[in-house]
Amino acid sequence: MAIGMNQTKNRIRSIASTKKITKAMELVATSKLKKAKDLNFQLNPYKNGVFEVVSYCAKNIKDKDYKYFKENINEKSLHIIITSTLGLCGGYNIAIFKYVMENISLNDDLIVLGSKGIHYFKEKKFNVIKEIYDLPNLNLKEVISNNLALEILNSYDQGKYKNINVIYTKFVNSLTFEPTKITLLPINNLVDVPTINKELLLEPSPNEVLDNLIPFYLTTSIKSLIFESMLSEQASRRTAMETATDNASELEEKLVLEFNKARQAAITQEITEISGAANTLK
Repeated sequence: MAIGMNQTKNRIRSIASTKKITKAMELVATSKLKKAKDLNFQLNPYKNGVFEVVSYCAKNIKDKDYKYFKENINEKSLHIIITSTLGLCGGYNIAIFKYVMENISLNDDLIVLGSKGIHYFKEKKFNVIKEIYDLPNLNLKEVISNNLALEILNSYDQGKYKNINVIYTKFVNSLTFEPTKITLLPINNLVDVPTINKELLLEPSPNEVLDNLIPFYLTTSIKSLIFESMLSEQASRRTAMETATDNASELEEKLVLEFNKARQAAITQEITEISGAANTLK
């Protein structure tokens, strides 16, 4: 009985220690979640402005065979996949992995952000042509998106890929996140962009203006999708740690109750033995 009680006591201590860790991680994730929301809020006006101008140029361009409006003659696609470097974020990475396995061909090329995705897709024999382990910190000055934009634009201009996509985790709310694919090139995702009501003067021509806007458009798109994925990651981690803390509390209560019952039973047994011994001596 004593051995069982000692084991239960050790489990209670272990769970209490784990609960402190998960609670601390929950608080950290909550702080980072707030920062990620603020970052997305700051970026949105700039992103909307860039998208509005690009959409306006696209609607006023006369060349309907403009190179960035149509797919290249190639069977291979390029996918930029955004995962996490850190773990303990619930189903965040698992959902991305499942989406890719169901929708992406092994013949396509991948650029993977985050060590979790890099290890997974290399193990699954995908053709990972670029690995980015260090995801940007939560600030607007990161350069990963700019470098990626120039790289994929150069590849598309050379006709290496039929299209170029980003697979990221869309933030719906603090409890819901959806793996989503956005096509960067050719440009076809400007349907829901607010329209500029006034007429703009595009000099020397809409084509040339759009040529110069494309790098800004790609950089802004990639940056916003990275930040939205990071927002989803922090929200998923906060939820996972909150659930872990709640489960630890529930298990701790059950073990405390079990320990108290065992102790009470031991005390009752000792009283019974003492009473029995006393009666025998009479």
